[in-house]
Amino acid sequence: MKRTITAFVLLTAIVIWSVLGIFIVQKENSSLVDVIKRIESCCENDDMQEAEELAVKLESLWKKYERKMSLIVADEKLTELSMSISKVRPYCRDANDELLAELENIKRQLELVYKSELPLWYNIL
Repeated sequence: MKRTITAFVLLTAIVIWSVLGIFIVQKENSSLVDVIKRIESCCENDDMQEAEELAVKLESLWKKYERKMSLIVADEKLTELSMSISKVRPYCRDANDELLAELENIKRQLELVYKSELPLWYNIL
């Protein structure tokens, strides 16, 4: 009977951690996407100074995000995102044409991180 109770407690803990992880990823992703959208808006208005300031904020949010997500998400996904986010501030500074493409890439990678954490059959198997 003790083994059954222990197994049930462990399974319950795993389910709770999974559900909690989904909500954490969703919340953190939305805060990063909000800053990215503000950077895109600044780029469309040719306000690269403001875009660069927002890029600094994005990097700050990313450092917090990376610490939290390292417990939940696979490292290779975080490494790819880290490389993409590190390009944003130099692109803002240089008013590079690839900035908008890089921001779209970051949003797509964040979406993939979220989808990879959903407990769907193809993610579990």
